[in-house]
This record gives sequence, structure tokens and C-alpha cells, in this order.
Amino acid sequence: MDSIDALYAGFVSSLPEQLRAIAGDLPRLLGPSPTVTPTWSQVFGHSVTLVTPKLVAHALSHAEPDKVRAAATGHALAAIEALGRERLATRQLRSNPELVALLAELRRARDALLESVWLPAPELMRAADRETGEALKEQTALLRRLSAVSFEDYRRISLAKQAALFPACLGVAHVAGASAAQIEALRRTLVGIALGRQFQTDAGTWEDDWRLGGGAWAVSLARRKLEAVKEQSADERPTEPDLVRRRVHRTRVLYSMLRAARREYRSAWRYARLLGSAPLVLWSQQRLTHLDGLLPLEARHAGYVVRAIELAPWASEVLT
Repeated sequence: MDSIDALYAGFVSSLPEQLRAIAGDLPRLLGPSPTVTPTWSQVFGHSVTLVTPKLVAHALSHAEPDKVRAAATGHALAAIEALGRERLATRQLRSNPELVALLAELRRARDALLESVWLPAPELMRAADRETGEALKEQTALLRRLSAVSFEDYRRISLAKQAALFPACLGVAHVAGASAAQIEALRRTLVGIALGRQFQTDAGTWEDDWRLGGGAWAVSLARRKLEAVKEQSADERPTEPDLVRRRVHRTRVLYSMLRAARREYRSAWRYARLLGSAPLVLWSQQRLTHLDGLLPLEARHAGYVVRAIELAPWASEVLT
């Protein structure tokens, strides 16, 4: 099957001419560096995000290749559109008419592809859009107020933000004749993957999120821990960077987030085995192995996960 970059190039070529420039530039706008145009896999950091329907299809012997390809393309466009919408909601990306029109075209193309796979899929996707939109509003309000947030609310909002990543995979399963047990195993696998990625990413990038001014989950989770032991009053909201960092590290909240990510990956691994998707089993196992190496280091050196991400490009260049 074609790569997401090739499929996206086909989408760009189908757009009105006035949108092609910004569409071609979208990987850079959403990517980690403002000066380099990355591949979509580099933008998302986890290739599984973009190809999940293909990996699901490995467990479904009656999955038709044409429908899997359409589902995979629609799924990838959904992931790109959802990331763009989140960056706008968190003000990491500046809105303009061309960008708004491009996101609308992504939704249109996404829904057309998913309808060709499974008729109910577009309606599920539109419901997912609404769920994601509400979650982003709630996240923005909580983090900008530096609210103390429970892990239960963090988990709920995080899962709602990932809602757009479910319909294409469920569509592939339904049209391939998956049983009710297989569909439930698939749903639980997707939950584990989505939350594991979210928790791990939020732990590793919290300082960048904080610097951008939109708040960070690690800060709000740490504040809840401090309030629980009456070490921080309800109206005390520290904003000085070193003080914030010390409080995040003292509460060991990054370790807690990574432990939660490991639990979710373990759940994904378990249900992927029940589903029978060898690629998703392997991917989940790799994430577990990675965290099993990272967790003891974070336990001994609070903030290690952030430093490891910052030094990864240097280590890749120097140590290879």
C-alpha cells in the first residue's frame, strides 16, 4: 500500500489551486520544527497513529484490500485534521481563512472515503468531531486557569480528544464480518494505544507545552497532588518556570503519567492478542519494553523523560 505521504500528496493535488500551497506546507506547520518539512510519521512521532486500519486488517481475513486502503487514507486524513484542530484550539497555530478551508476539505475527503468503506462511519466521525471539540474546549479552560485536575478527568478528556481515531478502524472490522467479541477487543486495543501515546507524550513534552503558554497537564496534575496534601492553597498558581518545574518533579507526577501509559500499553497488548493483530501486539510490546527501561530512570531522576527527549537528536547523531 502507498505511504501516507504519497496518499496525502494525492489529496493535495485534488484541492482547489488556492489551497495547495498551505496544504503542502501543513506537515511543517504541524511538525516539531518551523524550519524543516518532515514526513507525516515524523509529525506524529508514532507511525501506528497513521496506519492503524492496516494493522487491524491483519487480524481480519475477510478484509477487502480496497476498503482497507480507503479506510487507512480516511483515517490518516482524520488524524491530520484532528491535530490541526487541536493546534488551533491551543493557539499553537494561528488561524487564517485558507487553513480553516483546508481543514474543511480534509473532513470532506475523510468522510467520503469512510462512507465508501462503511456507511455509518461518517456519522460516527461527525459525532467524534463533536466529542473532540468539547474535550478541547474543556482542556483549554482547565489548563489556562491552571486548575488542579484529577487523573480521572485527565484520562476522560484525553480519550475524548482521540475520538476521531476510532471510526475507520471500526468500519474495517464491521465490513470484514468481525464478531462482537472482536469489535470489543478492537475498541479496547484502540483505547490503550490512544491513551498510552497521550500520557507518554504529555509527560515528555510538558515543558514545551508550558512555555507555549497554554498550560500543561503535568502542572495541573501536580497541583491536584499538592492540594491533596495541603501543600498548596487553592488560590496559589505559581508561574515562575523553575518553581513550576520543582513542583512537578517533587510530586513525581511525570513518573505517574508514565506508569499510567504503561498500564494502557499493557491493556492494548492484551486486547490486541485477543483480536489477533500481530503488528499491534508487537507495537504494544515495544512500547512496554521502552517504558520498562524509562520508568526506573524517571523514578531515580525526576524529569529524566524530558531530558531524554531533548537529547535524543544529539544522541542519534553522536552515538551512531
